[in-house]
Amino acid sequence: MKNPTPFFFAAMLMAAIVFSGARNSRAAGEHPDVLFIAIDDLNDWTGVLKGHPQAKTPNLDRLMARGVTFTNAHCAAPACNPSRAALMSGLRPWTTGIYTNGDPAAGVMRETLTLNRHFLANGYRALGGGKIYHGFQAEGRDDTWTEWVGLFPTAGKGVHNLNGLDRDHFDWGPLDAKPADMGDYKLTDWAIGELNKPADQPLFLAVGYVKPHLPWHVPREYFDRFPLDAIELPAFQDDDIDDLPPSALKMANPGGDHAAVLKGDQWQRGVRGYLATISFLDDQIGRLLDGLDRSPRRDKTVVVLWSDHGWHLGEKQHWRKFALWEEATRTVCTIAAPGVTQPDGLCSAPVDYMSVYPTVCELAGLPVPEHVKGPSLVPLLRDPAAAWDGVAVCTHGKGNHAIRDGRHRYIRYANGEEEFYDHQSDPMEYQNLASDPATAELRASLAKWIPAEEAPPTLKKKGKGKGGNQ
Repeated sequence: MKNPTPFFFAAMLMAAIVFSGARNSRAAGEHPDVLFIAIDDLNDWTGVLKGHPQAKTPNLDRLMARGVTFTNAHCAAPACNPSRAALMSGLRPWTTGIYTNGDPAAGVMRETLTLNRHFLANGYRALGGGKIYHGFQAEGRDDTWTEWVGLFPTAGKGVHNLNGLDRDHFDWGPLDAKPADMGDYKLTDWAIGELNKPADQPLFLAVGYVKPHLPWHVPREYFDRFPLDAIELPAFQDDDIDDLPPSALKMANPGGDHAAVLKGDQWQRGVRGYLATISFLDDQIGRLLDGLDRSPRRDKTVVVLWSDHGWHLGEKQHWRKFALWEEATRTVCTIAAPGVTQPDGLCSAPVDYMSVYPTVCELAGLPVPEHVKGPSLVPLLRDPAAAWDGVAVCTHGKGNHAIRDGRHRYIRYANGEEEFYDHQSDPMEYQNLASDPATAELRASLAKWIPAEEAPPTLKKKGKGKGGNQ
Protein backbone atom coordinates (compact mmCIF):
# COMPACT_ATOMS: atom_id res chain seq x y z
CA MET A 1 0.00 0.00 0.00
CA LYS A 2 1.44 3.39 -0.97
CA ASN A 3 1.65 6.24 1.47
CA PRO A 4 -1.83 7.63 2.14
CA THR A 5 -2.89 11.01 0.79
CA PRO A 6 -5.41 13.45 2.25
CA PHE A 7 -7.89 12.07 -0.29
CA PHE A 8 -7.34 8.59 1.18
CA PHE A 9 -8.28 9.80 4.63
CA ALA A 10 -11.18 11.85 3.25
CA ALA A 11 -12.54 8.70 1.62
CA MET A 12 -12.43 6.89 4.93
CA LEU A 13 -14.20 9.78 6.63
CA MET A 14 -16.90 9.63 3.96
CA ALA A 15 -17.30 5.95 4.79
CA ALA A 16 -18.02 6.96 8.36
CA ILE A 17 -20.73 9.31 7.14
CA VAL A 18 -22.30 6.57 5.03
CA PHE A 19 -22.28 4.19 7.97
CA SER A 20 -23.64 6.87 10.31
CA GLY A 21 -27.11 6.42 8.89
CA ALA A 22 -27.24 3.25 10.97
CA ARG A 23 -26.65 5.15 14.20
CA ASN A 24 -29.52 4.70 16.64
CA SER A 25 -31.27 2.38 14.16
CA ARG A 26 -30.07 -0.89 15.64
CA ALA A 27 -31.60 -2.42 18.70
CA ALA A 28 -29.24 -3.61 21.40
CA GLY A 29 -30.17 -7.25 20.80
CA GLU A 30 -29.07 -7.31 17.15
CA HIS A 31 -25.36 -7.03 17.85
CA PRO A 32 -23.27 -8.20 20.81
CA ASP A 33 -21.86 -5.76 23.29
CA VAL A 34 -18.06 -5.41 23.25
CA LEU A 35 -15.93 -4.99 26.37
CA PHE A 36 -12.61 -3.78 24.99
CA ILE A 37 -9.85 -3.91 27.63
CA ALA A 38 -6.46 -2.29 26.98
CA ILE A 39 -3.50 -2.76 29.34
CA ASP A 40 -0.34 -0.67 29.38
CA ASP A 41 3.13 -2.31 29.50
CA LEU A 42 2.05 -5.85 30.44
CA ASN A 43 4.34 -8.58 29.12
CA ASP A 44 3.80 -12.34 29.43
CA TRP A 45 4.01 -12.40 33.24
CA THR A 46 0.67 -14.12 33.71
CA GLY A 47 -0.26 -17.56 34.99
CA VAL A 48 -1.38 -18.83 31.58
CA LEU A 49 1.59 -17.46 29.61
CA LYS A 50 4.09 -18.43 32.33
CA GLY A 51 6.42 -15.48 31.75
CA HIS A 52 7.52 -15.44 35.40
CA PRO A 53 7.00 -18.22 37.94
CA GLN A 54 5.94 -15.80 40.69
CA ALA A 55 3.31 -13.86 38.74
CA LYS A 56 -0.08 -13.93 40.46
CA THR A 57 -2.85 -13.29 37.94
CA PRO A 58 -5.88 -15.43 38.87
CA ASN A 59 -8.31 -13.01 37.25
CA LEU A 60 -6.46 -12.64 33.98
CA ASP A 61 -6.23 -16.43 33.96
CA ARG A 62 -9.97 -16.60 34.63
CA LEU A 63 -10.70 -14.45 31.61
CA MET A 64 -8.29 -16.45 29.45
CA ALA A 65 -10.12 -19.62 30.45
CA ARG A 66 -13.30 -18.21 28.91
CA GLY A 67 -11.99 -17.95 25.38
CA VAL A 68 -8.87 -18.09 23.20
CA THR A 69 -5.49 -16.73 24.24
CA PHE A 70 -2.92 -16.09 21.54
CA THR A 71 0.42 -17.29 22.89
CA ASN A 72 2.39 -15.89 19.93
CA ALA A 73 0.72 -12.47 19.60
CA HIS A 74 2.78 -9.36 18.91
CA CYS A 75 2.29 -5.62 18.77
CA ALA A 76 2.70 -3.62 15.57
CA ALA A 77 5.24 -1.40 17.35
CA PRO A 78 6.94 -1.72 20.78
CA ALA A 79 5.85 1.65 22.18
CA CYS A 80 2.50 2.96 23.42
CA ASN A 81 1.77 5.59 20.78
CA PRO A 82 2.46 3.65 17.56
CA SER A 83 1.11 0.37 18.91
CA ARG A 84 -2.23 1.88 19.91
CA ALA A 85 -2.46 4.01 16.77
CA ALA A 86 -1.91 0.94 14.59
CA LEU A 87 -4.40 -1.25 16.46
CA MET A 88 -7.13 1.39 16.59
CA SER A 89 -6.69 2.55 12.97
CA GLY A 90 -5.92 -0.76 11.28
CA LEU A 91 -2.94 0.93 9.61
CA ARG A 92 0.71 -0.05 10.08
CA PRO A 93 3.41 2.40 11.18
CA TRP A 94 4.99 2.44 7.73
CA THR A 95 1.64 3.60 6.29
CA THR A 96 0.89 6.33 8.85
CA GLY A 97 4.41 7.47 9.75
CA ILE A 98 3.66 6.89 13.45
CA TYR A 99 6.72 4.85 14.42
CA THR A 100 7.57 5.97 17.96
CA ASN A 101 6.14 7.81 20.94
CA GLY A 102 7.66 10.99 19.54
CA ASP A 103 5.73 10.85 16.25
CA PRO A 104 2.44 12.80 16.64
CA ALA A 105 -0.62 10.64 15.99
CA ALA A 106 -3.40 13.20 16.32
CA GLY A 107 -3.47 14.31 12.68
CA VAL A 108 -3.73 10.79 11.29
CA MET A 109 -6.18 9.61 13.94
CA ARG A 110 -8.51 12.57 13.35
CA GLU A 111 -8.83 11.68 9.67
CA THR A 112 -8.98 7.89 9.97
CA LEU A 113 -12.01 5.70 10.49
CA THR A 114 -10.73 4.39 13.81
CA LEU A 115 -12.27 1.40 15.54
CA ASN A 116 -14.29 3.39 18.07
CA ARG A 117 -15.49 5.80 15.38
CA HIS A 118 -16.57 2.86 13.20
CA PHE A 119 -18.60 1.34 16.04
CA LEU A 120 -20.14 4.71 16.85
CA ALA A 121 -21.15 5.21 13.21
CA ASN A 122 -22.77 1.77 13.14
CA GLY A 123 -25.22 2.35 15.95
CA TYR A 124 -23.11 1.49 19.00
CA ARG A 125 -22.93 3.52 22.16
CA ALA A 126 -19.14 3.99 22.16
CA LEU A 127 -17.70 4.80 25.58
CA GLY A 128 -14.03 5.19 26.43
CA GLY A 129 -12.15 5.62 29.68
CA GLY A 130 -8.58 5.43 30.90
CA LYS A 131 -5.83 5.05 28.31
CA ILE A 132 -6.86 3.81 24.88
CA TYR A 133 -4.76 6.05 22.66
CA HIS A 134 -1.47 7.66 23.67
CA GLY A 135 -1.87 11.41 24.01
CA PHE A 136 -4.76 11.67 21.52
CA GLN A 137 -8.32 11.01 22.64
CA ALA A 138 -11.61 12.64 21.72
CA GLU A 139 -10.70 16.33 21.66
CA GLY A 140 -14.38 17.24 21.86
CA ARG A 141 -15.44 15.63 18.59
CA ASP A 142 -18.90 14.07 18.62
CA ASP A 143 -18.00 11.60 15.86
CA THR A 144 -15.32 9.87 17.94
CA TRP A 145 -17.00 8.66 21.15
CA THR A 146 -20.47 8.85 22.59
CA GLU A 147 -18.65 9.73 25.79
CA TRP A 148 -14.98 9.92 26.73
CA VAL A 149 -14.06 10.14 30.42
CA GLY A 150 -10.27 9.94 30.17
CA LEU A 151 -7.95 9.23 33.09
CA PHE A 152 -9.09 9.17 36.69
CA PRO A 153 -7.17 10.90 39.52
CA THR A 154 -4.78 8.50 41.21
CA ALA A 155 -2.81 8.21 44.42
CA GLY A 156 0.93 8.64 44.10
CA LYS A 157 0.95 11.92 42.23
CA GLY A 158 4.01 13.83 43.38
CA VAL A 159 5.68 10.71 44.76
CA HIS A 160 9.19 10.47 43.35
CA ASN A 161 12.39 8.47 43.61
CA LEU A 162 11.31 5.72 45.97
CA ASN A 163 13.98 3.45 44.50
CA GLY A 164 16.79 6.00 44.86
CA LEU A 165 17.79 5.89 41.18
CA ASP A 166 16.51 9.41 40.46
CA ARG A 167 15.50 8.47 36.89
CA ASP A 168 12.19 10.30 36.50
CA HIS A 169 9.27 7.85 36.60
CA PHE A 170 11.55 4.81 36.23
CA ASP A 171 10.66 4.23 39.85
CA TRP A 172 9.02 1.67 42.13
CA GLY A 173 7.91 1.34 45.70
CA PRO A 174 4.83 0.95 47.91
CA LEU A 175 2.26 3.65 48.54
CA ASP A 176 0.51 4.17 51.85
CA ALA A 177 -2.82 4.30 50.06
CA LYS A 178 -5.91 2.19 49.56
CA PRO A 179 -6.69 0.40 46.28
CA ALA A 180 -9.77 2.62 45.96
CA ASP A 181 -7.47 5.66 45.79
CA MET A 182 -5.91 4.46 42.52
CA GLY A 183 -7.06 5.71 39.13
CA ASP A 184 -7.48 2.23 37.68
CA TYR A 185 -9.76 1.28 40.59
CA LYS A 186 -11.95 4.29 39.83
CA LEU A 187 -11.90 3.41 36.14
CA THR A 188 -13.19 -0.06 37.02
CA ASP A 189 -16.01 1.43 39.09
CA TRP A 190 -17.00 3.60 36.13
CA ALA A 191 -16.94 0.67 33.70
CA ILE A 192 -19.04 -1.54 35.99
CA GLY A 193 -21.59 1.26 36.23
CA GLU A 194 -21.79 1.52 32.44
CA LEU A 195 -22.23 -2.24 32.06
CA ASN A 196 -25.32 -2.03 34.26
CA LYS A 197 -27.01 0.89 32.54
CA PRO A 198 -30.01 -0.03 30.39
CA ALA A 199 -29.72 1.06 26.77
CA ASP A 200 -31.50 0.67 23.47
CA GLN A 201 -28.15 0.52 21.66
CA PRO A 202 -25.41 -2.10 21.74
CA LEU A 203 -22.40 -1.07 23.81
CA PHE A 204 -18.75 -0.68 22.82
CA LEU A 205 -16.99 -0.09 26.15
CA ALA A 206 -13.26 0.64 25.95
CA VAL A 207 -11.52 0.34 29.32
CA GLY A 208 -7.86 1.41 29.27
CA TYR A 209 -5.83 0.41 32.32
CA VAL A 210 -2.72 2.50 32.97
CA LYS A 211 -0.94 -0.03 35.17
CA PRO A 212 1.51 -1.73 35.06
CA HIS A 213 3.00 1.32 33.34
CA LEU A 214 5.75 3.05 35.30
CA PRO A 215 6.06 4.21 38.00
CA TRP A 216 5.35 0.97 39.85
CA HIS A 217 3.65 2.76 42.72
CA VAL A 218 0.75 0.73 44.14
CA PRO A 219 -0.62 0.25 47.66
CA ARG A 220 1.71 -1.50 50.09
CA GLU A 221 -0.51 -4.59 50.33
CA TYR A 222 0.49 -5.57 46.80
CA PHE A 223 4.20 -5.39 47.58
CA ASP A 224 3.55 -7.50 50.68
CA ARG A 225 2.34 -10.29 48.40
CA PHE A 226 5.92 -10.67 47.09
CA PRO A 227 8.57 -10.90 49.85
CA LEU A 228 11.78 -9.32 48.59
CA ASP A 229 14.09 -12.11 49.72
CA ALA A 230 12.14 -14.63 47.62
CA ILE A 231 12.08 -12.66 44.34
CA GLU A 232 13.45 -14.48 41.30
CA LEU A 233 15.12 -12.55 38.50
CA PRO A 234 14.01 -13.16 34.90
CA ALA A 235 16.09 -15.56 32.83
CA PHE A 236 19.22 -13.88 31.45
CA GLN A 237 22.80 -14.50 30.36
CA ASP A 238 25.64 -12.10 31.09
CA ASP A 239 27.07 -12.44 27.57
CA ASP A 240 23.70 -12.18 25.80
CA ILE A 241 24.56 -8.92 24.04
CA ASP A 242 28.00 -9.99 22.80
CA ASP A 243 26.70 -11.12 19.38
CA LEU A 244 24.40 -8.15 18.74
CA PRO A 245 25.03 -5.68 15.91
CA PRO A 246 25.56 -1.99 16.76
CA SER A 247 21.94 -1.05 15.97
CA ALA A 248 20.71 -3.61 18.48
CA LEU A 249 23.18 -2.47 21.13
CA LYS A 250 21.92 1.06 20.69
CA MET A 251 18.39 -0.14 21.43
CA ALA A 252 19.52 -2.24 24.38
CA ASN A 253 21.42 0.71 25.89
CA PRO A 254 23.11 -1.39 28.59
CA GLY A 255 24.83 1.66 30.02
CA GLY A 256 21.50 3.33 30.80
CA ASP A 257 18.69 1.81 32.86
CA HIS A 258 20.36 -1.54 33.43
CA ALA A 259 23.65 -0.06 34.62
CA ALA A 260 21.73 2.18 37.02
CA VAL A 261 19.69 -0.76 38.33
CA LEU A 262 22.82 -2.81 39.00
CA LYS A 263 24.66 0.08 40.62
CA GLY A 264 21.68 0.80 42.87
CA ASP A 265 21.10 -2.89 43.72
CA GLN A 266 17.54 -2.56 42.44
CA TRP A 267 17.07 -5.54 40.12
CA GLN A 268 15.14 -7.69 42.59
CA ARG A 269 13.26 -4.67 43.87
CA GLY A 270 12.33 -3.72 40.32
CA VAL A 271 11.02 -7.21 39.61
CA ARG A 272 9.06 -7.06 42.85
CA GLY A 273 7.58 -3.70 41.87
CA TYR A 274 6.46 -5.03 38.49
CA LEU A 275 4.93 -8.16 40.03
CA ALA A 276 3.13 -6.06 42.63
CA THR A 277 1.74 -3.68 40.03
CA ILE A 278 0.56 -6.56 37.85
CA SER A 279 -1.17 -8.01 40.91
CA PHE A 280 -2.98 -4.71 41.49
CA LEU A 281 -4.05 -4.67 37.84
CA ASP A 282 -5.25 -8.26 38.10
CA ASP A 283 -7.49 -7.34 41.02
CA GLN A 284 -9.13 -4.67 38.86
CA ILE A 285 -9.64 -7.17 36.04
CA GLY A 286 -11.33 -9.43 38.57
CA ARG A 287 -13.63 -6.66 39.76
CA LEU A 288 -14.50 -5.83 36.15
CA LEU A 289 -15.31 -9.45 35.30
CA ASP A 290 -17.44 -9.76 38.43
CA GLY A 291 -19.29 -6.62 37.36
CA LEU A 292 -19.86 -8.03 33.90
CA ASP A 293 -21.10 -11.32 35.32
CA ARG A 294 -23.60 -9.53 37.55
CA SER A 295 -24.85 -7.32 34.71
CA PRO A 296 -27.64 -8.05 32.23
CA ARG A 297 -24.99 -8.06 29.48
CA ARG A 298 -23.20 -11.16 30.75
CA ASP A 299 -24.23 -13.62 28.04
CA LYS A 300 -24.05 -11.29 25.04
CA THR A 301 -20.73 -9.55 25.50
CA VAL A 302 -17.58 -10.13 23.48
CA VAL A 303 -14.53 -9.52 25.68
CA VAL A 304 -11.31 -8.44 23.97
CA LEU A 305 -8.22 -7.94 26.15
CA TRP A 306 -4.83 -6.77 24.88
CA SER A 307 -1.64 -5.20 26.16
CA ASP A 308 0.03 -2.64 23.95
CA HIS A 309 3.45 -4.33 23.93
CA GLY A 310 5.79 -6.40 26.08
CA TRP A 311 8.42 -5.27 28.57
CA HIS A 312 12.05 -6.07 29.44
CA LEU A 313 13.30 -6.31 33.01
CA GLY A 314 17.01 -6.82 32.37
CA GLU A 315 16.92 -9.38 29.58
CA LYS A 316 19.63 -8.37 27.09
CA GLN A 317 20.63 -5.74 29.69
CA HIS A 318 17.57 -3.77 28.59
CA TRP A 319 14.61 -2.31 30.48
CA ARG A 320 11.27 -1.04 29.20
CA LYS A 321 9.99 -1.68 25.66
CA PHE A 322 11.59 0.16 22.69
CA ALA A 323 13.25 -2.89 21.11
CA LEU A 324 12.50 -5.66 18.62
CA TRP A 325 13.16 -8.77 20.71
CA GLU A 326 10.55 -11.21 21.97
CA GLU A 327 10.26 -9.67 25.43
CA ALA A 328 9.34 -6.27 23.96
CA THR A 329 7.04 -7.31 21.12
CA ARG A 330 5.15 -10.27 22.58
CA THR A 331 1.84 -9.30 24.14
CA VAL A 332 -1.13 -10.54 26.11
CA CYS A 333 -4.11 -11.01 23.80
CA THR A 334 -7.25 -12.97 24.61
CA ILE A 335 -10.76 -12.95 23.17
CA ALA A 336 -13.91 -14.53 24.59
CA ALA A 337 -16.92 -14.44 22.26
CA PRO A 338 -20.22 -16.16 23.11
CA GLY A 339 -21.11 -18.74 20.51
CA VAL A 340 -17.70 -18.53 18.85
CA THR A 341 -14.94 -19.43 21.31
CA GLN A 342 -14.66 -22.53 23.46
CA PRO A 343 -13.18 -22.43 26.99
CA ASP A 344 -9.44 -22.75 27.61
CA GLY A 345 -8.37 -22.15 24.04
CA LEU A 346 -4.67 -21.61 23.36
CA CYS A 347 -3.54 -20.58 19.88
CA SER A 348 0.16 -20.58 18.95
CA ALA A 349 -0.25 -19.06 15.48
CA PRO A 350 1.93 -15.96 14.92
CA VAL A 351 -0.46 -13.01 14.86
CA ASP A 352 -0.15 -9.27 15.30
CA TYR A 353 -2.42 -6.41 16.19
CA MET A 354 -3.40 -5.54 12.64
CA SER A 355 -5.91 -8.38 13.08
CA VAL A 356 -7.75 -6.87 16.04
CA TYR A 357 -9.83 -4.31 14.11
CA PRO A 358 -11.26 -6.78 11.55
CA THR A 359 -11.79 -9.44 14.20
CA VAL A 360 -13.86 -7.20 16.46
CA CYS A 361 -15.88 -6.01 13.47
CA GLU A 362 -16.65 -9.58 12.39
CA LEU A 363 -17.62 -10.63 15.91
CA ALA A 364 -19.94 -7.62 16.18
CA GLY A 365 -21.50 -8.20 12.76
CA LEU A 366 -20.15 -4.95 11.31
CA PRO A 367 -18.58 -4.40 7.89
CA VAL A 368 -14.79 -4.17 7.79
CA PRO A 369 -13.69 -0.80 6.35
CA GLU A 370 -11.78 -1.03 3.09
CA HIS A 371 -8.60 0.47 4.53
CA VAL A 372 -8.29 -2.33 7.11
CA LYS A 373 -6.13 -5.03 5.52
CA GLY A 374 -5.26 -7.32 8.45
CA PRO A 375 -6.69 -10.84 8.48
CA SER A 376 -9.50 -11.63 10.91
CA LEU A 377 -8.72 -13.97 13.80
CA VAL A 378 -12.24 -15.45 13.84
CA PRO A 379 -11.14 -18.71 12.14
CA LEU A 380 -8.61 -19.18 14.95
CA LEU A 381 -11.21 -18.29 17.55
CA ARG A 382 -13.42 -21.06 16.25
CA ASP A 383 -10.51 -23.50 15.96
CA PRO A 384 -7.20 -22.46 17.59
CA ALA A 385 -5.42 -25.16 15.56
CA ALA A 386 -6.76 -23.95 12.19
CA ALA A 387 -4.29 -23.36 9.36
CA TRP A 388 -2.67 -19.91 9.42
CA ASP A 389 -0.14 -18.70 6.86
CA GLY A 390 0.52 -15.27 8.33
CA VAL A 391 3.38 -13.89 10.40
CA ALA A 392 3.64 -11.15 13.01
CA VAL A 393 5.45 -7.96 11.97
CA CYS A 394 6.67 -5.38 14.48
CA THR A 395 8.26 -2.03 13.59
CA HIS A 396 10.34 0.29 15.78
CA GLY A 397 11.42 3.38 13.91
CA LYS A 398 11.46 3.73 10.15
CA GLY A 399 13.32 0.83 8.54
CA ASN A 400 13.60 -1.37 11.64
CA HIS A 401 11.42 -4.49 11.58
CA ALA A 402 11.02 -7.84 13.34
CA ILE A 403 9.27 -10.76 11.66
CA ARG A 404 7.99 -13.60 13.84
CA ASP A 405 6.69 -16.87 12.44
CA GLY A 406 5.81 -19.99 14.38
CA ARG A 407 9.45 -20.79 15.14
CA HIS A 408 11.81 -17.96 14.19
CA ARG A 409 12.43 -14.26 14.78
CA TYR A 410 14.16 -12.25 12.08
CA ILE A 411 15.20 -8.65 12.74
CA ARG A 412 16.53 -6.28 10.11
CA TYR A 413 17.56 -2.74 10.90
CA ALA A 414 17.44 0.27 8.60
CA ASN A 415 21.17 -0.05 7.85
CA GLY A 416 20.85 -3.74 6.90
CA GLU A 417 22.16 -5.25 10.16
CA GLU A 418 20.41 -8.46 11.15
CA GLU A 419 19.48 -10.81 13.97
CA PHE A 420 17.97 -14.27 13.65
CA TYR A 421 16.75 -16.61 16.40
CA ASP A 422 15.38 -20.13 16.48
CA HIS A 423 12.78 -20.31 19.26
CA GLN A 424 12.61 -24.07 19.15
CA SER A 425 16.15 -24.40 20.49
CA ASP A 426 16.62 -20.90 21.92
CA PRO A 427 13.38 -19.42 23.34
CA MET A 428 15.21 -16.63 25.17
CA GLU A 429 17.02 -15.47 22.02
CA TYR A 430 20.50 -15.87 23.42
CA GLN A 431 22.19 -16.93 20.15
CA ASN A 432 22.07 -14.63 17.13
CA LEU A 433 22.28 -16.89 14.06
CA ALA A 434 22.23 -14.13 11.44
CA SER A 435 25.84 -14.81 10.43
CA ASP A 436 25.23 -18.53 9.93
CA PRO A 437 24.98 -19.33 6.19
CA ALA A 438 22.55 -22.12 7.04
CA THR A 439 19.93 -19.49 7.95
CA ALA A 440 20.23 -17.48 4.72
CA GLU A 441 17.21 -19.03 3.02
CA LEU A 442 14.98 -18.59 6.07
CA ARG A 443 16.10 -15.01 6.52
CA ALA A 444 15.36 -14.23 2.89
CA SER A 445 11.92 -15.79 3.19
CA LEU A 446 10.99 -13.74 6.24
CA ALA A 447 12.49 -10.57 4.76
CA LYS A 448 9.76 -10.64 2.10
CA TRP A 449 7.38 -9.29 4.75
CA ILE A 450 9.42 -6.10 5.12
CA PRO A 451 7.82 -3.18 3.23
CA ALA A 452 9.47 -1.80 0.13
CA GLU A 453 8.18 1.71 0.84
CA GLU A 454 7.74 3.47 4.17
CA ALA A 455 6.11 6.76 5.05
CA PRO A 456 8.30 9.42 6.65
CA PRO A 457 7.77 9.92 10.39
CA THR A 458 5.06 12.37 11.34
CA LEU A 459 7.50 14.05 13.74
CA LYS A 460 7.67 17.71 12.79
CA LYS A 461 10.37 18.92 15.13
CA LYS A 462 13.56 17.50 16.51
CA GLY A 463 12.91 15.13 19.41
CA LYS A 464 13.93 11.88 20.98
CA GLY A 465 11.66 9.79 18.78
CA LYS A 466 11.26 7.20 21.48
CA GLY A 467 9.28 9.68 23.49
CA GLY A 468 11.81 9.62 26.30
CA ASN A 469 10.84 6.99 28.84
CA GLN A 470 7.09 6.95 28.46
